[in-house]
Amino acid sequence: MNPLTATSRRERIPELDLLRGFALFGIIMVNVQFIGLPFFKALTDLHPFTDPLSQFSKGLVGILLEGKFITLFSFMFGFGFWMFTHRARERGRTAGPLFFWRIFLLALFGAAHATLFWAGDILIPYAILGLLLLIFLNRSDKTVRIWMVLFPAFQVLLVVGFVVLVQWALTIPEAKDEVMAGFDEARMQMEQLTAATLQAYQSSSWTAMIPVRLQELAFVYQGYLFGGIGFFYLFGLFLAGMLAGRQGWFENLEEKLPVIRKRAPWLLLAGLAIAIPAYILYLRADILIPDWNSAAYITLFVVGTPLLSSAYAMLLILGYHRWRRARIWEWLGSAGRMSLTVYLTQSVILTTVFYGHGLGLMMKVPVAGMLLIALATFVLQVAAAHWWMQRFTMGPLEWLWRAATYGYLPALKRRMEEAE
Repeated sequence: MNPLTATSRRERIPELDLLRGFALFGIIMVNVQFIGLPFFKALTDLHPFTDPLSQFSKGLVGILLEGKFITLFSFMFGFGFWMFTHRARERGRTAGPLFFWRIFLLALFGAAHATLFWAGDILIPYAILGLLLLIFLNRSDKTVRIWMVLFPAFQVLLVVGFVVLVQWALTIPEAKDEVMAGFDEARMQMEQLTAATLQAYQSSSWTAMIPVRLQELAFVYQGYLFGGIGFFYLFGLFLAGMLAGRQGWFENLEEKLPVIRKRAPWLLLAGLAIAIPAYILYLRADILIPDWNSAAYITLFVVGTPLLSSAYAMLLILGYHRWRRARIWEWLGSAGRMSLTVYLTQSVILTTVFYGHGLGLMMKVPVAGMLLIALATFVLQVAAAHWWMQRFTMGPLEWLWRAATYGYLPALKRRMEEAE
């Protein structure tokens, strides 16, 4: 039995690293509002910045970025699952137990992230859903293809069904007052949570933030059930990524460029045609009381977001193959190769900028300013990642994760022949 080791530099597919790095850019540009503001204020009409530039910036993020890059990142997670299990089988190892241990370690990273830094952590949901991928490990491509559509469809049905139930209850005089009283109480609790969050995050006490953050987590996980980026939607993307690995979507990409070149513009136009009305519906929807605007928004979001994400991915691949010598690819790919480190340090940096233990800028920076901070942070991260990967084989957290996964210490410092 051959020992199972980390993916070597020669085994890596450069386009995959570029897509991960690109996804990390979009993720920080979206997440910055949910760190620079309390969650509830970032989501609702209580958003404090109503000036035209902030509204325009918020709209651009909502239409072009929100959901699109976590969609891409989730697809890549499914692809990574296939690569991991495929390599394990090639070396005569049983993939299931090893992946279970690996995903458990990812959950530990996520728990530390969500508790100590930011409640919007995605690693715990990835770990939970990642385990379910083992069910589909030996299923046929046809079965995987069916379920990768059914899971997002169920996400829509769940939301629409809840809306139908609530709206039906509101038509019954005996039930309407009780239902509205429940929503009014929930709104009051959210406002109280927002006030407590603001007070805790503007203080310099790290320990005072943790109990409030745990309360935020309940709100976040409610969103994973009834939001666009929900558990079922994410799992459908995992399955799509796994199927892409099985079917060799990223093999011989140069031969597939003509097809990609034809499809990318149409996917971009279709995605935008859906994203714009979806955002308008989002603005009209009530964040707490499920209404028909909410149902229509979630439906369009689930249908349209993968189209726009696919277009972005295709355009990036086309750009890479058109201008392959551009230095930006090497830099962006370096960030993609250490995506866990980059993702977690984004929260460390932004919470230091916005929370009271750091610069304390929460609620003080308009949306455009937040986006500039996020952009500057990502540029610095890309530069740091490039510097690091010139000297080391993987990111520091990737090294820790792989050491714990494989049960030995992988080489960290690059050999001279690898650096050339």
